[in-house]
Amino acid sequence: MELYESIAAVRKAAGLTQEQLGALVGVTRQAVSKWESGQAVPDALTVARLCQVLGVSADTLLGIAPAEDGTAEAEAADTDHAPAVCPCCGRLFQGNLCLTCGYMHTVGPKGPKYALILRQSKLVIDEEDGKRAERAFVKYCGVNEEYAHMYVEQLREYGTQIVLRRGLYDTEVQWVASHMPRDTFRMSIVLDDGEDDDTLLAKPDTMELPPPAQPEKQSLGFGGTVLAVVVGIVAAVVLLSFL
Repeated sequence: MELYESIAAVRKAAGLTQEQLGALVGVTRQAVSKWESGQAVPDALTVARLCQVLGVSADTLLGIAPAEDGTAEAEAADTDHAPAVCPCCGRLFQGNLCLTCGYMHTVGPKGPKYALILRQSKLVIDEEDGKRAERAFVKYCGVNEEYAHMYVEQLREYGTQIVLRRGLYDTEVQWVASHMPRDTFRMSIVLDDGEDDDTLLAKPDTMELPPPAQPEKQSLGFGGTVLAVVVGIVAAVVLLSFL
């Protein structure tokens, strides 16, 4: 398999669009399109970044045949080790934990893959709803800010259905879905057998949505901490005055 064929095949297997892969690698969608059509070839540093983002070896991406002793097959069959990058947002792992979206890698059999679909938006998406959705797309799906804004505008103006993430195992798709703004979008999880996006959009729900994640606790910050201390001291003084 040629390099341009490998890039396209591995990207699709990872459930990424050309836009998403470009954002993770730091290039445009057009650059990815040229790689996959054989019009251009990524340099060595970019190939290394592609391997890191897609979680494959250079041999796999470059189409180098595995050794006859089956070493490559044995490595591929070992699913108990955390990948180099998060399968949900594409950022770097530290041990078994994603430093950005908080997903923790689980071990053991993986099973089928799934896609997360945004089916329908609210009738009116106000500015606050839109900003919250954009932050979720960036943090939990690895979408860059430009495309996150574009997705929200498409949903706001046209009610367009979007394949937000695909090629995820059950725990991964549930993690992403649990952090999407449930009050703004109607989502569904469908089985992903590698079909094109249009076919995925027409498929029925396969899995129930997980409960929404608990909202992140906001830090008081320095000013808030000082204010809390002052209030505590005042309350203590008032209490002691009655003793």
